[in-house]
Amino acid sequence: MNRTTRTAIRVAISLVTAGALAVAPTLASAAPTEPPKRVVDGPDLVDGGKNAPGAAALSDLINTIGFYAIIACLVGLLLSGLILVIGPRLGFDRASSVGKIGIFAALGGAFLIGISATLVNFFYNAGA
Repeated sequence: MNRTTRTAIRVAISLVTAGALAVAPTLASAAPTEPPKRVVDGPDLVDGGKNAPGAAALSDLINTIGFYAIIACLVGLLLSGLILVIGPRLGFDRASSVGKIGIFAALGGAFLIGISATLVNFFYNAGA
């Protein structure tokens, strides 16, 4: 094939592609004829929480465990900082690395405790 023929074929291909792309949004935006059928409805957790026996006590228990876990993270952070500062001065060789690991562990635990309800709600709503 010569150069002119190849150029003509490329122009024809790009015109066909442009025409197909111009028609595609029209076909994709067509409204569905009927709404999708739902075979099973998901659980209504709000009504379930209101009607379940002991739901308020369970909620209080979870909040209490979260409170104590945050307090434990705070204590771990303080102790790790103390180990980081005082340990090497007392002659413990690995105290600084242990203190740093403890600080990151305490901060990571507090982060996970704080974000846990948001993560659970996000993934529940993503799947609903």
